[in-house]
Amino acid sequence: MRGHHPGAVCAYMLCVLLPVVFGINPVTAGTGLFSGLLLLALLQRRLTLREALLYPGLVLLSGILNPLFNHNGRTVLFFLNRNPVTGEAALYGLVMGMMIAAALVWGRCFTLVMDTDRLLTVTGGLSPKVALLLSMALRYIPLLRTQGRTIREAQRGLGLIRESNGIDRIHGALRVFDGMVTWGLENGIVMADSMAARGYGSGRRSRYRLYPWKRSDTLRTAGSLALLGIVLWARLSGRIGYTWYPELTVPPPSAEGTAGYLAFGALCAGGAVTEIKDRIKWKYLRSKI
Repeated sequence: MRGHHPGAVCAYMLCVLLPVVFGINPVTAGTGLFSGLLLLALLQRRLTLREALLYPGLVLLSGILNPLFNHNGRTVLFFLNRNPVTGEAALYGLVMGMMIAAALVWGRCFTLVMDTDRLLTVTGGLSPKVALLLSMALRYIPLLRTQGRTIREAQRGLGLIRESNGIDRIHGALRVFDGMVTWGLENGIVMADSMAARGYGSGRRSRYRLYPWKRSDTLRTAGSLALLGIVLWARLSGRIGYTWYPELTVPPPSAEGTAGYLAFGALCAGGAVTEIKDRIKWKYLRSKI
């Protein structure tokens, strides 16, 4: 995935997330979650224990909490404090949990693939001012954190920060915050003067394309959009739409629904297949050295 243009990667992940988020469907939610976990394991080389338990736990928690607050549905399992706990609400909660977990997993994959340079490449093509503002914000976050620790240690060494009670801690935090704001404003003025001295904004803007758009990016984007079109066509035709309340209604098997599910499966598997193919190619090229 990292070998493709950032714009193609953004388009691909957006095509995957649209059917998952905008449709409470157990097939698309489960497929999106499983494929996202597979891609995440490939990108991270392994899954941590917390991540392995987080997403199934989120699905289970959603399935437990939803019927406690949502009492719609005809299939009453039991009563809790005189409120019915229905099977439709429990299934809806499980599917909602899978949908949320799939969105979180693909968002995690997005952060692993799209670093700061890639993100600025996408935003820079759309709006140079937004890209500049974003790059400055991303740069100032670690700087402000480091400067805040420096100011706190300096004022603690001078005896200006006392943490004997809550009022003193609040006063010390406000004093550190005031120093950080002053430092940020001064640094911003210095940076603005430096950019003006270098001629920023005086002529036509040009930029170096670190990630050129290749033929493979065109094929990936066109393929992703085509598969998304098939999924949307099946969704709009009502062949993959589930009705949850007052009774669960599963759409009957049809050619449109099968085509939509197969297209979405191929779309979700594209990321993992690309990652595996790139690794095999990398190992093959290294073996030739």
